[in-house]
Amino acid sequence: MIARDAALNDVLAKVCRLAEAFAPGCMAGVTILDRGGMTFEHCIMPSAPTFAAGIPGVEVGPPHAGTCAAAVFGGAPISSNDVEGDERFDPLWRKLNTDHGVRAIRSRPICSADGRALGSFFVAYKDGAPDPWPEEIEAICARLAGLALDRHRATERQKLIVGEMQHRLKNLFAAVLSIASQTSHGDVTTAEFLKAFEGRVLALANAHDLLTRDESADLAELTRRIVAPFGGNESIEINGQPFKVAPSAVVPFSLVLHELATNAAKYGALSSSEGRARVSWKSYRGENGERRFKFKWEETGGPLVSPPLRSGFGTLLMKRAFADVEGQSRLVHAPEGLRFRIDAPMSGRLGRLHEASKTS
Repeated sequence: MIARDAALNDVLAKVCRLAEAFAPGCMAGVTILDRGGMTFEHCIMPSAPTFAAGIPGVEVGPPHAGTCAAAVFGGAPISSNDVEGDERFDPLWRKLNTDHGVRAIRSRPICSADGRALGSFFVAYKDGAPDPWPEEIEAICARLAGLALDRHRATERQKLIVGEMQHRLKNLFAAVLSIASQTSHGDVTTAEFLKAFEGRVLALANAHDLLTRDESADLAELTRRIVAPFGGNESIEINGQPFKVAPSAVVPFSLVLHELATNAAKYGALSSSEGRARVSWKSYRGENGERRFKFKWEETGGPLVSPPLRSGFGTLLMKRAFADVEGQSRLVHAPEGLRFRIDAPMSGRLGRLHEASKTS
């Protein structure tokens, strides 16, 4: 089923049924983590669908800390032979189990080939823990579930890459036409036009080169290089704390900035000589004291903006680009100009403030 790309839910349900067939009396299930590895987005448990329905949206941590922690710290299973009385588990987790008559449960992390946590495979019993526990069945099923999840995500990633490349190519042609139109404004000679046009197209090529980089970069410099082909210093303001973008976040920042700048040049503020775009970012402390990062793109002075009738790939890209760093994205089509915001916890996957700026 895995090799022929059967539906993921069907594969995982089959794995659970196999476990139940080889370990009579158990109920088996699979939890699936989101891309950021911090929240359970789905659960398959064919023998107890209402149990599975209580899992999505639960953040990793008590009662599920063992699921991800075990995946990161060596892959040891997490078990309890007395769920109701086990104080390691959060009361809500204990209630979910006791409401379904579960007295003993054990989970084993599901990992990708490169060691990333994808979720967990768990076995539960209503009549207490068996002796011996079906460890071999549990381990085999966790590995099968990992193969299925790994293949499914690789296929999804490939589809996304193809769609992204097609979208980026369309944007590239649109950007070149926009640059030609902007460069021709005013009373310029053919020679002046060609010189300015060549410079902007080379800057655009430089910006596209950044989209495939896998190295850290200064955010201000990254922003300037991406948006430079679409407007000068007078039309695009860049303001933010010195910030070093992590290698894993260079491509998301580059893609989002390029998408915003392209749209602004085609339809928004940068399509007008009076239009302006402001790019800013800062770090701040959240309500719980957590260090967070906020990034903004704001347009003014351009044509009136109205929400699109349908969401395209660009909108999807901006919403999902920072999911792996738990970033929350917001896109607002305000009449006076487009607004885009990213709010994410400060982490090694996102980046860090420059050493000289760590005064707060």
